[in-house]
Amino acid sequence: MKSNQNIAALLRSMDAADQTAAPDPNRSQNDLEQILRSHPISAAAATRPANHKTSTSHPSRRRRRTLALGAVAFAATVGFLIGPALSGGDPAFATWTAAPGELTGAERDRAVSDCVRSSKGVGDGMFASDVAAAEAAIAERRGAWTTVVLSGADGFEATCTTDSTAPWFMRGSFGSVGKPGYGKEPTGRDIRTTQLGTGVIANNPLSMASGQVGPDVAAMSYTSRAGDRITATVSKGQFAFWLPGGELPNSGEDVPVDVTYTDNTKEIRYLSL
Repeated sequence: MKSNQNIAALLRSMDAADQTAAPDPNRSQNDLEQILRSHPISAAAATRPANHKTSTSHPSRRRRRTLALGAVAFAATVGFLIGPALSGGDPAFATWTAAPGELTGAERDRAVSDCVRSSKGVGDGMFASDVAAAEAAIAERRGAWTTVVLSGADGFEATCTTDSTAPWFMRGSFGSVGKPGYGKEPTGRDIRTTQLGTGVIANNPLSMASGQVGPDVAAMSYTSRAGDRITATVSKGQFAFWLPGGELPNSGEDVPVDVTYTDNTKEIRYLSL
């Protein structure tokens, strides 16, 4: 079988298909369908990227940008830093707790008075009258540390975080004083972040988040990189939480928080300046 004719005959004899003069169209169609059913899908088409996740509980990107825009006016108007403490009685936030306790009685009165006093002098006293007319929306304790949030008309807000165990002559506060640009109170499920990022007190980094919420927001929490669930205080239209370390970004990133509403529904929202 050295000729081309003999080679062709040999190849035809090895073909499992019926050697008829005219091809069978039904057989051709069946063969094509079998090939398509058995053909493997390429790896690129069969797998999603490893970081692709879907969740109905996450708001859309447009919603996240709406929250971010809600905080820009405050940041652009005022964000004064009140003088940090030189040292304190609780080195490296050793007594800090993820869940806050409520300040009451004389302890609350003292913390609020200290915040009023330190806030009045910020910006050469430009907010002194706002501070004097404000009320304490939040007064919480996390170990030795107290946080007070004052709120007033036209969206005024002042925050003070202090080591209550530090000697009085070395005591200071970390926080901010100012007004958002709108002068409007948040409504419904609104969340406006007015303070977000990392600062330093007693030579240690501290991450802080605070702002204003609508009346439908009942609770809020943040899960840290270490897996700790940080419970925010939500009271009188304000929210606040903080944790040791430089974890919260000063800009450019959104911070996810778990929010519970008054109807007991829950949602993941994002804080951003």
